[in-house]
Amino acid sequence: MLILFIGTFGVLAQDGGSNSEIVSLSEEVIAYEDTIRKYAKENDIENYVSLIQAIMMQESGGKGNDPMQSSESGYNTKYPRVPNGITEAEYSIEVGVKTFSDCIKKANVKDPSDTEHIYLALQGYNYGNGYIEWALTNFGGYSKYNAQLFSDNKKQELHVSGYGDPLYVDHVMRYVGITFRGGTNPNFNNLEAWVTKNPYARIGLYGQCTWFAWGRFYELYGYDPGFTGNGWDCVDELLAAHRDKFERADTPKAGAVFSGIGKNHVGIVLKVNGEDITIQDGNYDGKTNTFEEAKTDWRTNTYTISELRRRYGGIVFANPK
Repeated sequence: MLILFIGTFGVLAQDGGSNSEIVSLSEEVIAYEDTIRKYAKENDIENYVSLIQAIMMQESGGKGNDPMQSSESGYNTKYPRVPNGITEAEYSIEVGVKTFSDCIKKANVKDPSDTEHIYLALQGYNYGNGYIEWALTNFGGYSKYNAQLFSDNKKQELHVSGYGDPLYVDHVMRYVGITFRGGTNPNFNNLEAWVTKNPYARIGLYGQCTWFAWGRFYELYGYDPGFTGNGWDCVDELLAAHRDKFERADTPKAGAVFSGIGKNHVGIVLKVNGEDITIQDGNYDGKTNTFEEAKTDWRTNTYTISELRRRYGGIVFANPK
């Protein structure tokens, strides 16, 4: 029983979120942006263009006559429904966008911040919509565990050696920027970010600003910050660990990490709009917590840069390059 528990926890500990590092889109995928946007608008998913580009990147890198690899979709009524049956790139995009729009609806995605259901829709694009209904009925949604189980079941049922890509969500999300990767709010079901790989995830540190900032960073960027330390040292520590990816600045970009100068604190910048910046940070009750308590001890606030500087006795940012 102990061995079974450890094995099951090892699988489940990887569930709940995408944790892959960001990779740039190819020139071929970028060149299709207007076409993708056209069909996304027709299918009422214009806010998901970045995700569709990421799907194309994973499927083909933007190369070939079927860049969305949508030939086998039920929406393909023009070409044979066999791999690479479509021989017209724009039609491939039209069918692929319709297919993903259907997945978005069947997965009950509320908006672009609803990462939990977005992951379900993405895996559904890879497996077919039968997965979405199956995952909702049997598990209440997507997980890496049930994605693998679905593939294993299909291999047995169809007597084939492989079925789809159980890690499709991670493979797609590595091509998506921070707008979609972490969602608007933390996903505390992402156990890698908040429990199993977070060095602050232990009694005495749950709920600290460093625990919160580490978890959000991992959700947004797909890798750990590479250090532990005091909140006011985090910018310098991040720059030392990832100088190729971040630069020190007095004014922020979206996705920046900030450290207080006069107050020992760290947080994440989600949005910049002129002089207004929207941040997320934790430890508002000023104490350590249990994990359940820590999940409520954070806030999203918007300040002017000058207000934020006064609040923390000065502030410095590590901006993504």
